[in-house]
Amino acid sequence: MIKGWGKAASVLLAASAVVAAAGCGEGAGETGKAAASTSPAPSVPQARKVFEEDLGALAWDGCPDDCARDLDEVVANARVLRKAMNADAAGPGFWGPAYKLIDEIEAGRAKVEGDAGWNRALVLKPAHALEGWLAANPAK
Repeated sequence: MIKGWGKAASVLLAASAVVAAAGCGEGAGETGKAAASTSPAPSVPQARKVFEEDLGALAWDGCPDDCARDLDEVVANARVLRKAMNADAAGPGFWGPAYKLIDEIEAGRAKVEGDAGWNRALVLKPAHALEGWLAANPAK
């Protein structure tokens, strides 16, 4: 038994050495680490526009087809909006109420399986509240 574990451990050790060495080839920075993705966050107005456009396309009482993909898009757009807020100079003190609403959107989506029309409001209610908050508190 111990012999088998030792063999497995040596295979894992060898594999990790190969993976570590792969970071030292082309594309690695001076430190030997692969370059990190540096995609900048969109501005808050850009992220807000996309969020509001997609939210406006949804109806409270239903969609022509399954809305699961649309609800996922609202959540994804809210996350992009959070990323933009994180990069914004206004800081977390200003964006705090918006962060709480985004948390509610995410929590609501976690409770809605697929396109459960009976609890779609768990996503849409805080999303519309966020839309209203953004209108009342534009980015500085």
